[in-house]
Amino acid sequence: MDDMSNISWLTELYLLNQGASRPYGRQEAIDAMLGHIVRGFGGVTGCLAVRAGDEGAGSTAGLTIVSVIDLPPEVVGQHVTAGQGVLGKVLESGHAVLINGDARADERFRDLPDAQRRKPRSALCWPLAIKSEVIGVLSINRSDQRDAFTEEDLERGHAVVTLLALVVDNWLTHNDLQNRVEMLSAMNAEIKAVNRLLGEAQHQLVQSDKMASIGQLAAGVAHEINNPIGYVSSNLQTLSGYAQELIGLIDTIVEKPELKPLIDASGVDVAYLRDDMAALIAESHQGLGRVKKIVQDLKDFSRVDQAEEWEAADLVACLNSTLNIVSNEIKYKAVVDKELAPLPDVQCLASQINQVLLNLLVNAAHAVERDGRITLRCGHDPDGGDGGEVWFDVADNGCGIPPENLARIFEPFFTTKPVGQGTGLGLSLSYSIIKKHNGRLEVDSEVGRGTRFHLVLPVRQPEVATA
Repeated sequence: MDDMSNISWLTELYLLNQGASRPYGRQEAIDAMLGHIVRGFGGVTGCLAVRAGDEGAGSTAGLTIVSVIDLPPEVVGQHVTAGQGVLGKVLESGHAVLINGDARADERFRDLPDAQRRKPRSALCWPLAIKSEVIGVLSINRSDQRDAFTEEDLERGHAVVTLLALVVDNWLTHNDLQNRVEMLSAMNAEIKAVNRLLGEAQHQLVQSDKMASIGQLAAGVAHEINNPIGYVSSNLQTLSGYAQELIGLIDTIVEKPELKPLIDASGVDVAYLRDDMAALIAESHQGLGRVKKIVQDLKDFSRVDQAEEWEAADLVACLNSTLNIVSNEIKYKAVVDKELAPLPDVQCLASQINQVLLNLLVNAAHAVERDGRITLRCGHDPDGGDGGEVWFDVADNGCGIPPENLARIFEPFFTTKPVGQGTGLGLSLSYSIIKKHNGRLEVDSEVGRGTRFHLVLPVRQPEVATA
């Protein structure tokens, strides 16, 4: 007890208390305070247990052992139930106790386990209380080979226990705040994830609306153009028949010698008109055929005459139709090399896959300069069962993507294009569509050499996708 009355001992205890008030190193400081107190009382072992945070406050709550001196390390973390054992009894009663010798002689501890009742020792045990609420228990022990503790020791320890109670209360408050901060951080992260999913859903709805608008436009174009194309084609066919009759008549006239001076005097190049008339009619037929093909490709691209449902689609035909739609974006800047192999029909939402192919082709066109080259490849990997997988490559020899941007190209609103020239939604939407189809969309790029997008789709979707 001489140590406790020593000014240097009290000063060191105060300094340790200051260390325990800081968040970093708090456990080490509390261990040091417990050791300092045990040594000051001349104890051999010691134990500090604090209120179990998950069980609430008050004497009905249990304790968790958080620090020990010269006890097995596995003791730390053990739970103490209120009313059980010496620590539990002190927690329940709120009164300090002194134990000397066999605890069986004390009526308060008759229900202790045999291991605790028969162990001869001298022990001091105090409740740590803040505003009449017990928040922890401190115990100090001596073996029976040393002088026993006295009631005076128990009384003199109250001042030290009061200081330790303040430290423990500060520790528990910090832990509660830390738990709340972690809980709020987790909630914040969850809210951000939900907001991101909502944002992606909104982007998909926007793009779906755009696709619906394209479908309506295609239906209108088909209706407005097909009718005049029909009667122009019919009239052209009739005109072609009339022209053949006129050409036959001209040939008959030209063959009559008595009419040759009249023909020569007219200055008309009958042979040229005869040949050019046939060529003009043939070119007009070809032009009408191209217009019909453009309208049909637009209908195939937007699927205006089909419901938005999972179907088996020819993706090579989808690619060719989409390529015709964007040909004006590409033809003045790049040559398209097609290395397309036959593919099995793929179960998909065809209009959405068309949208992905459109985005990849437009991006490739924007990446190349004049005399560029865009290479399209596809193939079928039958391994894996259930039809296997099909894949597409859209590669260009354009500017490439810097490494720092490569990991972000599928993020919504991320774009490297100048302001006003890109929304940053094309690749994000494409990634979401391919993920929805249980596929993969990968990218490989090198600055100055070009970019390759690799698209993989299962031939058949899981049942959940078709429900």
